[in-house]
Amino acid sequence: MPEVKCEESSRKGLLKTLESKLHAVLEAEWEEWCKQFEEDVNAGKLDHLSEKALEDLRAGRCKDL
Repeated sequence: MPEVKCEESSRKGLLKTLESKLHAVLEAEWEEWCKQFEEDVNAGKLDHLSEKALEDLRAGRCKDL
């Protein structure tokens, strides 16, 4: 298990640092997800999903939300 060094001297400071680091990680994951999604769309990897959705719509198998 890696060692964790607490650089903050107060609970409030530690929580602020953790919040900031978590936000940065989540932003990076979101950006990577968006990039991968765009690549998959451009490569046609999701075409079968839109075709299935249109097929269901035309067949009356959809409901308004």
